[in-house]
Amino acid sequence: MAERSRGVRAAVVVLVGVAVLSVVGWPGEIVTVTAGPVAGPWRPPGRGTPSIDVLGDVPSGAELFGDVAVSVSRRGVAAVRVGGGGRWTYQRLWGDDLVDWVRVDDRRGAAVWRDGRVTLVDVPTGRVVWRADLPAGPFAAAGRTLDGEWRSMWTLSVARPGMLVILHDGRLDVLDARTGATRWTRPAASCGPVDEARALGDVVLTARRCAGYAGAALGAEDGEPRWTFADAGPYDARDLGAGRAVTVEDGGLVVRRTADWRVVWRLPRAGLRPNPSAGSLGVTADLVIADTASGIVAYRVADGGLAWRRPLERPAGTSQDVLTDGRVVYVAADERTVLALDARTGAVIDRRGFDDRIDLRSMRSDLAVVTVGAARDQVLA
Repeated sequence: MAERSRGVRAAVVVLVGVAVLSVVGWPGEIVTVTAGPVAGPWRPPGRGTPSIDVLGDVPSGAELFGDVAVSVSRRGVAAVRVGGGGRWTYQRLWGDDLVDWVRVDDRRGAAVWRDGRVTLVDVPTGRVVWRADLPAGPFAAAGRTLDGEWRSMWTLSVARPGMLVILHDGRLDVLDARTGATRWTRPAASCGPVDEARALGDVVLTARRCAGYAGAALGAEDGEPRWTFADAGPYDARDLGAGRAVTVEDGGLVVRRTADWRVVWRLPRAGLRPNPSAGSLGVTADLVIADTASGIVAYRVADGGLAWRRPLERPAGTSQDVLTDGRVVYVAADERTVLALDARTGAVIDRRGFDDRIDLRSMRSDLAVVTVGAARDQVLA
């Protein structure tokens, strides 16, 4: 009888353990879904129409994955469908703080934790796709004593095709975003550890400062050297796809090949407004769209030729960012007004005013995020 009781208790323990894992998932990791799933059809009124419509608010600083807004904190990742109706959170109860989150593609993102755990998350469902554990870098122990500065010891980016680039504590690890397997790594060398790393299309830019400034572009697939550089200029480039990138140099636009950094075309007098950056440009597969002193100008990626020009006079202090998905272009007409243009022709589609100062922040697919006032992010379509 006693043997039978012990067997029953053991069976109950096993069943309880299985039930807990079905909720928690991997030990110490919890995905909590509330208010229904975020996956599934979502077609709110106004989406897909020519007029500019506000579809809803999202948390300040959130990033869009389709119609799901993702925000991060030290505790973990939280996702909510634009306009409400579905949400999930992802946390690690027994692990270190979240270091950062990086977008892998339009559906998936990678969460990187301070103890070296990397997890790929499917955003519409909140499902953890894979897990990987990075080895400690040469400064891991020292980094933990600088509690207020530990985030600066990590940089995250994604290279084409599907390589997750992680610089942590002076060590560079490149993972296959499909599986989490390590493709190649660069530990500390005789010159010293890697100080900077950033993916740019099909190359990974690295730099060490132990001998002045020594920069090298490595192939994303194999980590082999492609070309070198002696200043931080390439770090400010914007990936255009198809092995090309655009930079802003001396007030002009320059398109280069990422394979060898040779110039494809150059516009030395592009008329850009003061203090421009490549990050403020709008880019599609075919166009580079710039905010200039005389208006919005679109250049062909292939040869730098003029595609279209939209004259526009704006007061000082107007946002210089250009957002586009290849179909529509959003620019600021003044401090409180968004203007929508046809990406093919530059024709005006619509405009919309807001009750406070605006900053154009990001665009994914047909949804744009605009900050209104101090910290109120709204989604436009």
